[in-house]
Amino acid sequence: MTVIQYKVLVGATYATMTNELANVQSVTLNIGRQHQLNQYSANTGSVVIRVPGLYFAPSPFFVTGTWISISVRQAGGTYYELFVGKINNVTLSYGVKYQDSVGPADYATLSLEGSFAQWGRVQGKSYAMPAGTWDDQVGDAFTETGLSAPVFAGGSTNLAATTVSGSWGDWLSKSLLTVNGRMIDWGDYIGLYDQYFRRGFNEYGGFSDTTNDATNHTYTNINFSSLADNYYTQIRVAPEGLAAQTVQTGSAPYRTYEVNTLNATTSDALAYANRLLTTYSTTNLKLESLTCHLPSQIGGIPAYGANLVSEVVSVLFRGTTYYGIIEGMTWSGTPDNAFATFYLSAGTSGLTYNSTIQYDQFGALYNGY
Repeated sequence: MTVIQYKVLVGATYATMTNELANVQSVTLNIGRQHQLNQYSANTGSVVIRVPGLYFAPSPFFVTGTWISISVRQAGGTYYELFVGKINNVTLSYGVKYQDSVGPADYATLSLEGSFAQWGRVQGKSYAMPAGTWDDQVGDAFTETGLSAPVFAGGSTNLAATTVSGSWGDWLSKSLLTVNGRMIDWGDYIGLYDQYFRRGFNEYGGFSDTTNDATNHTYTNINFSSLADNYYTQIRVAPEGLAAQTVQTGSAPYRTYEVNTLNATTSDALAYANRLLTTYSTTNLKLESLTCHLPSQIGGIPAYGANLVSEVVSVLFRGTTYYGIIEGMTWSGTPDNAFATFYLSAGTSGLTYNSTIQYDQFGALYNGY
């Protein structure tokens, strides 16, 4: 049986995460989102560690705000980072047995959060955001918040002027919905990608139900869905300060999706509404998720981490190749076993069941950061 080895590093700052925590018992991670229309929240997770000397010598790093990274050992002995963020809560569980300053049943559970959590705790204080491109406005946001620098892959969409009266996290979420973008919550920065950029899955290969090799990852189950929770026959886009734009197909009663945006013009809002209607007005089955059993992969534990959000992936299933975009994932692992579930969206072109699609139908590909 493959023994899964984790490396958990902690430090008072991002640059000083050099202190390793031993005896990792389990790792659970929630990354990104499950559906394209979901608003983003910070990545979350937990790590359970057995700490026999916890009571006698508690770790100074078991406090809220400590930086933490979680990596998994791959073939050849290298470690790949799954998650980087901060500890936001610590629970200590002490067993009864205790002798010579050793508690063999003492455990620490570390609750984790990604960098985006900080955005939700910083208030806009009625900041007057001037009209400009998404790049310009996000740049203003980082200046105002003093948070870490972002990484962009496009962002030329024009957004309207607005007053940031809530949190900066609320504003960033609304801007992402406006540009139909994606966010990578990773380390001490946030990666932002607008609707025209998709990152290729070339570094890691694809998924397959028959082939298990260095470039194909096998999966234990795959789910197709009619996306009942994301099926709409009427779309209403309400840009701030402008007239709402409504499009529909078929006849009433409609299944209506309404979204508040920061579109600069009503024509931009109308184009966005039509794009959403094209994507979500079909009841055809679409590729939704798949789960991989990590110890079964040839070549050791794959590099499945938080930075895979927005990757374009190919999925071979019963002789047909499908394509999707990773919206998020969950990781659940112990030293004995581990599973990763990927949540996929089909993109604006459909990717319906019994259809295929080529990479160029997603728009430009952006490989790297």
